[in-house]
Amino acid sequence: MTFDSDLPGGFEGAAEQRISVDRSSVGRDLVVAGRDVTIKTIVSGLAMLRPHPVDRGGILGEPVFVPPAMRFGGPAPEPFPVADPTGGSVLALLGRESSGRRTLALDMLDTALTDKNHGIFELYPDWEKPDADRIPCESNTGYLLNLAGVKEPLDKEFHDRLAEYAMRAESKDTLLIVIATPRVWNSTAMNSRTSPVRVMEVDRPSALEVARRRVEADGEHAGRAAWLTDDSSVFAGLLHGDEPPAEAVRLAHVVLRAEGPGDTDALDGFMGWKHKLTDWFGSTAQDAPERRALQIAAAFLDGARARTVLDAADTLLADPEIHWPMRQGGPLGGAGGSQRCSDAELDYSSDGTVSITKQHPGIDRALLGHVWRERPQLVPVLTRWLSAISQPQGIADACLPRLAEVLTTLAESEGADVVLDLTQDWLRNGTVRYTQLAVDVLDQLAVNPVLGPEVRKVLAQWAQGHNTPERQLAVAKVCGRRLVREYTSVALTRLKYVLESTWKKKVRTADDEKVRAAALTTLKSLLGDTDLSARVLKTLVDWTTPDKNASEKAELSRTAFLDVFALDDTESAMSPLPLLLTAEAEHSEAVRALLREGWLATWRRPELRERAAEVLGGWCDAAEAGGLPGDAVEDVVAVIFSAQADVMGGELDRLIAGTAPFRARLRTRLFHVVRETAARRAASSAHGLA
Repeated sequence: MTFDSDLPGGFEGAAEQRISVDRSSVGRDLVVAGRDVTIKTIVSGLAMLRPHPVDRGGILGEPVFVPPAMRFGGPAPEPFPVADPTGGSVLALLGRESSGRRTLALDMLDTALTDKNHGIFELYPDWEKPDADRIPCESNTGYLLNLAGVKEPLDKEFHDRLAEYAMRAESKDTLLIVIATPRVWNSTAMNSRTSPVRVMEVDRPSALEVARRRVEADGEHAGRAAWLTDDSSVFAGLLHGDEPPAEAVRLAHVVLRAEGPGDTDALDGFMGWKHKLTDWFGSTAQDAPERRALQIAAAFLDGARARTVLDAADTLLADPEIHWPMRQGGPLGGAGGSQRCSDAELDYSSDGTVSITKQHPGIDRALLGHVWRERPQLVPVLTRWLSAISQPQGIADACLPRLAEVLTTLAESEGADVVLDLTQDWLRNGTVRYTQLAVDVLDQLAVNPVLGPEVRKVLAQWAQGHNTPERQLAVAKVCGRRLVREYTSVALTRLKYVLESTWKKKVRTADDEKVRAAALTTLKSLLGDTDLSARVLKTLVDWTTPDKNASEKAELSRTAFLDVFALDDTESAMSPLPLLLTAEAEHSEAVRALLREGWLATWRRPELRERAAEVLGGWCDAAEAGGLPGDAVEDVVAVIFSAQADVMGGELDRLIAGTAPFRARLRTRLFHVVRETAARRAASSAHGLA
């Protein structure tokens, strides 16, 4: 990839030189041209949705897979040939959420791509606005664009672009299946008569058949499949046919664990432990609150040490709103820990841990949902209690991952707002441990298949809310975790919002600087991640050349390119630059091309040139000292010469002045750049005259 620019005045004499091209240069030019094409391909690929590999060996197939009922549509004859279920290069697979669409789509791709060496990749909606141009289109590859959880209908532009994509994919033997709800697909925006995109609507498969096949797949207990329909079994008649496949799979697992066809405890587990929870929370016995506190503590801290669970329960009982009297006799009063757990029907293991789910699988989730719905007056008490036990050196200080997991599960059943409100309370508290817990929860919610779209929107709002720096700090941290791996563009956009949020402020506070520093720290860490660095760099370069209609506040995100590459002695260990400059093979050339593009755009902005010279000068100093690879730095710095070859003082002096060998090489490089640019102009002029 080359960056040509008009040579400024002052070097016209060099442009008058006669240019001769001998035949030996042709082969070299072809190699360079081929390399440039490869580089452009790599760089353009970074703008695509990130493909996540699917293990073809893990795709559900016969005899367990139960295909859903299908209804075909679109311009082609119906039904589609069985041997080629997609009937083309792009298929929209429409159905309700939890209807088995993803399983069917993967099975279709696996069947259609007969060569098992051809990859299948899952794509997530990693965009602010649906954009079909960002869907990759590699030859002999299968893609699943998973729009599960998306609520907004696709617009006409997306459908038009997808139709164009389908024609490209046809010529490259690429297959794409999009899964969405009929509402999201929005067929009214699509010209179904002319579009090459095929449409298939699916209904949920028979839940009973799904459960039956799952049970039969377990050779040892295959005969238990009869329990699903035998009237003498408590498991008969539980599925009526329209339940989600996941519910049928859950029943199959319950049947396989049951003591027998009359196991009412196993049945209660499948039904959400309604009878058991009514028994536990419906009792009016005098000691019932103590047992319930222990059960709630175990539900949040399942598998923790007994002392942790018992102390957490005692802390809950001590809340002023519960009014539970202190145990008479203190440590000498009441029953011991094992007896208390036994009374609460908890498992007290020989290794000293306590579990509420060992005897009652899944009751932890059911119990918390029951409490949130049936005893809402207890919710603020539990919020205070969770804050207390999770604080640094608190009772549950070592159980934060478990707490984050439980709260994510609670959000799935009770709504994201329940948990988001709690995380905001923790963030306002301001302590590192509370912030960490909030980030852990947000980290899981942001990529949740059901709640993710809603939470990602909330994070965008938080990122732009400059009056709530604690939330912006949390967003900056979340964007460096799972979110950036599954939704890279979304995470980077939220970091951009954080950087832009304080731009219009006349006076920036210490909190503003802290927020900005946190966002830059995350960007640096991502640039230092070999799995993400090229995509992050591409985004930073895009920020240096924003849309002409971009708002004024976008200015701060443009300077991010300079900020992350400034070599600060106090942060030298954090600098991602050495990794980027030593990338391997074609990726090394692509990374350098991006760096050159970013520096060229930055250098052309007069208001940024002084700072750019300072930062690039730091690179040159590091190259002289051996801290950075000299050849790579020289290659990047040389792009400045083609842009400002007539400026022999000022900012350019910061780069080439000095007696060190490296600076001398740069001056030589400047001379060659000037001469080559002049030669190109002369050749171009001669061609025009001819």
